Amino acid sequence: MAKSHTREKSVEKHWEDEKYIASVSPFKNGYVYMFKDTKQVQQLISQMNHHFWIAGLLAFGITLILIILLSRILARPLINMKVATKKIAKGDLSVEIPVYSKDELGQLAESIRTLAREWNHLREERSEFLASISHELRTPLTYIKGYADIARKNNCADNETYLNIIYEEAAKLSDMIQNLFDLAKMDRNSFQIQKQNFPLFQMLKQIEHKLSPAFQNKRIILTVKCHPSILLIADPVRFEQVVINLLDNAYKYSEPHTNIFLTVKKADGAWKLIVQDHGKGIPEEDLPYIFERFYRVDKSRSRSFGGTGLGLAIVKEIVEAHNWHIHADSREGIGTTMEIRFQGGDIIEEAAARR
Repeated sequence: MAKSHTREKSVEKHWEDEKYIASVSPFKNGYVYMFKDTKQVQQLISQMNHHFWIAGLLAFGITLILIILLSRILARPLINMKVATKKIAKGDLSVEIPVYSKDELGQLAESIRTLAREWNHLREERSEFLASISHELRTPLTYIKGYADIARKNNCADNETYLNIIYEEAAKLSDMIQNLFDLAKMDRNSFQIQKQNFPLFQMLKQIEHKLSPAFQNKRIILTVKCHPSILLIADPVRFEQVVINLLDNAYKYSEPHTNIFLTVKKADGAWKLIVQDHGKGIPEEDLPYIFERFYRVDKSRSRSFGGTGLGLAIVKEIVEAHNWHIHADSREGIGTTMEIRFQGGDIIEEAAARR
């Protein structure tokens, strides 16, 4: 007995191009042949092809639109940053870059904004610096030139007075130039700190002896309080410069018959050097800026005090070069306190010093 077929087969292989579909199916001991008109199938396939084309075109159009939109969204911040950097390169620092996100592009935009602000701040500081230094140089030079001219023309007893004024102004000019030279070295990172051990009390007494004539002349009492056995690890030349600048500042703004205290003590687990006066004090609004270059609290009286606004800036640079910290506290009419907090290990205490 022949094996029966159970699957339906298509007789017409190329039914897509014909009008009918012919198929054969086994049925009991024979076969059933069926014919189907292909017109509806052809229409269905045509419609499906048409829909596929429309869907493909729509998908392509939507994808293209999304690509354009995303490209513009992503490229716009980069274009803005490119324009901003070109303006900055030409010196226009009034750029504002909107920050749309907190991702890498947003961080880059914020960095460019910060760069523009910092550069603008530096440019303003440079302008102020040039104006200040021009004024500070011109004033003593005017004194020197004027009194030298008078002394040259007049042969009288007052020449000694004129020469004293010339000498004082030349000394001020020399000090200011030296201060500027020190600051320039600090800016170039060529400012070297040569640390060594030395007796702190002995150093402070030497400074007291050096400044005592001026303090006695103004009837100001300078009191030094420091344990005689401790050692300090620091640059002795620069440390002396720091202390003298702090004491000179306290001296200038203190009234006669007042006291200035120079104290070294351990407080809150750290060694501190404190210079305290009972002078005129510093206004609260000026206190955050007193360590900036050429900043003076009382600009109208700066010439009478002989200050250039560089002393405290140099003090801050030297203190930070030692990895120390300086802090100022002041109240008007009561006085000012300058506090230097030493780095741990820079003070060798009495027991260790004896060993």
